[in-house]
Amino acid sequence: MFKKLKTSTLIIILVVLAGIVLLNKFYFSKKSESTFTDEFVKIDSSRITQVLIYPKVEKGKEIKITKQAKGWELQNDKVKTMADSNAVRNLIASLGDMKSTALAGADRSSWKDLETDDSTGSRIKIITGDNQTYDFVVGKMGFNQNTRSAVTHIRKKDEEAVYTVNGWLSFSVNQPFSGWRIKTIVNGNKDNWNTITFTYPGDSSFVLAKQNNTWIVNGSVADSAKTAQYLNQLASAQSNSFADNYTPSSTPVYTLSIQGNNQPAPVTVVAYPADSIQKFILHSSLNNDAYFSDAQTGTVNRLFVSRNNFLGEAAGEKKK
Repeated sequence: MFKKLKTSTLIIILVVLAGIVLLNKFYFSKKSESTFTDEFVKIDSSRITQVLIYPKVEKGKEIKITKQAKGWELQNDKVKTMADSNAVRNLIASLGDMKSTALAGADRSSWKDLETDDSTGSRIKIITGDNQTYDFVVGKMGFNQNTRSAVTHIRKKDEEAVYTVNGWLSFSVNQPFSGWRIKTIVNGNKDNWNTITFTYPGDSSFVLAKQNNTWIVNGSVADSAKTAQYLNQLASAQSNSFADNYTPSSTPVYTLSIQGNNQPAPVTVVAYPADSIQKFILHSSLNNDAYFSDAQTGTVNRLFVSRNNFLGEAAGEKKK
């Protein structure tokens, strides 16, 4: 009788424990389902008129990007200029329809680890033309092993739950003010160019001209490999070493002028003399709002080369 009682009691205990396990599983499964949604947010990207970013890399200082008739205006507490339209376009595209892939954290206890609190995250606010505001904290990036793609942890500013969304949103949002600026010095199709004029002090100026698909330097045939190398780097020349508040106080020491087919006006790049730290200040007709410091960039030496650079002799010689 005692053994039967023990066996019966054991069975009852096992049934009760099994019930508790099933109940917990059902409860937490339902709780997770009710919390998780695959549509994190849906924003009509065509209605976005302003983006305010408070990136961690800038210690939370505001970066304001505002839609204007001429493009996207960029502003911080010191500088107002035009933003790189491609960078803004890419950001807006990633914000338009964010899909959640997982619930990464249910409450604020996960914020620090996922870098979505006020000190570790980067806040971003999106404002639309119909006065809708979307406010998020963008956190740590991760990697989805199943899809072999990047994910970003993000939460709505007024909610505790943290989600993962596909993409490099954290990388896009958490960048300095200079990351949103137009860095262009030269941007063009080198195949359309036919004349590049180098104006230097003294008698060291020269012209690189295309004649019957052959580049000529002051009457001599240019070295094709060296010329191609130079044209490739010139066609996409840029810098992020901005020299804000600079005003030219002298004439340029070097001038580069590019002419070509299907080009309404020559592209002009000039280098102004500067101090021993900045060396030169560059300015391009393609980027009127920006001046660039040559300190630690070596841009002047790469763009303003000597005629010998095209004649098979060592590059980087003194201009002569």
